[in-house]
Amino acid sequence: MSGRTRLRIGCCISGHGFGHATRTIAVLQALGQRLDAELTLVTTAPACLFAESLSMPFHLHNLAVDVGFVQHNALAEDLPATLGALEGLFCRAEEQIIRIAALLADCSLVLCDIAPLGIAAAQLAGIPSVLIENFTWDWMYEGYVDRWPQLWPYIDAFRQLFRQADYHIQTRPVCVSASCDLAVDPVARSLRQPESVRQRLYLEPGQHLVLLTMGGLGSGQVNIRPLLQRPDLVFVLPGGSRENEFTGNLRFLGQEAFWYHPDLVAAADLVVGKLGYSTVAEAYQAGTPYAYVPRRDFPESAILAAFVDNHLWSWPIAPPAWHSGQWLDALPPWSAKRTLSPPAKGADQAAVWLAALLAKESHAAT
Repeated sequence: MSGRTRLRIGCCISGHGFGHATRTIAVLQALGQRLDAELTLVTTAPACLFAESLSMPFHLHNLAVDVGFVQHNALAEDLPATLGALEGLFCRAEEQIIRIAALLADCSLVLCDIAPLGIAAAQLAGIPSVLIENFTWDWMYEGYVDRWPQLWPYIDAFRQLFRQADYHIQTRPVCVSASCDLAVDPVARSLRQPESVRQRLYLEPGQHLVLLTMGGLGSGQVNIRPLLQRPDLVFVLPGGSRENEFTGNLRFLGQEAFWYHPDLVAAADLVVGKLGYSTVAEAYQAGTPYAYVPRRDFPESAILAAFVDNHLWSWPIAPPAWHSGQWLDALPPWSAKRTLSPPAKGADQAAVWLAALLAKESHAAT
């Protein structure tokens, strides 16, 4: 784009877990193959996620655009703490929206991955916004109102904010299908060199690779002792230490070491752990079997479970079996990954549509 002004795209991204950040990153990776842009990112998600994945130049601003849930751990939400965080966010919402709007001022478009304050800030700045979601926080919180009716004011406020988005993309698996501008297949970051992962992890002939993941909260709550009794398997635990620690058949991957998660999923013979959007989308992309720990109270969990059950070799692990390690005794015979026709790439579908929207908005502005 020599001689032309580079586009500026804003992105307001939920900091709840890593899935919203990696979904937006996947769309931006695909969009970067089609146009030249500079990014303004507003999120509390870790900067390393963007640094390891994006070739576009970006400026990251560590500001909250939502709360999501405060977590006790990877499998349990802390509702009292969540309510306190929501109250704190709403007390400063007007100031936060003004601040975010100023950061977005030069952008042509703002992508909002379930970021309600991002939609409000884009509207204040007079910039078109695009809501990207497979659920929104008003729907998610409704699953808890029987026990926590204090959520109702936030549900109503978020529902109004989400309706103010100028455009709407839904990414499968969708929790509640709605009228939208575009529905796309699962969105996952593109693969790089999954074939090199097994060599980097020092797998011996005949060993199977099992990826244990609890999403953005690392591989905590994994009972290590039973893993040591299965030398035929190599267990990979992302985020289990500050640096890489390889001991026997355990591979603790350092938080500061470079391990690209989509490649880990593609290299694995089995993914085991929590159901999260990004890991589900990555497993779908690679055709990797998935043994999952359901989250009974988390509304999205049943939707993701139904999706992997329909598209992958998969089975549930009861929470007691997960904590005790007895899930290892119930592993079915090892099988090759199911042969799949190459799945449609939701990131590419979204990028094609967004590139056309940006061209239309650019033309309208001239």
